[in-house]
Amino acid sequence: MKTVRVLALVIVIVFCATSFALASGWDTCKVCHTDAGKPAPSKADLLKKFKTEKELTAAAKTSKNPMMNNFKKDDVLKAAAKDLGLK
Repeated sequence: MKTVRVLALVIVIVFCATSFALASGWDTCKVCHTDAGKPAPSKADLLKKFKTEKELTAAAKTSKNPMMNNFKKDDVLKAAAKDLGLK
């Protein structure tokens, strides 16, 4: 029975990791960055505040919010900035 639980847990972890890896750019960010009462600024607010990719990535990397820790990698931030239309 323990083996079945461990196997099920491993399958769930692999599924979650794979789906997270497949989502890139703004798709990973828009879950929290919406207008629907989420704690993060909306896409429109981000576009008003940041004019370049460099500004957005610098702000994201210096964020103290623990929710941002997994997103402080250059490739994720650059893809999000590109999806937002920042140069």
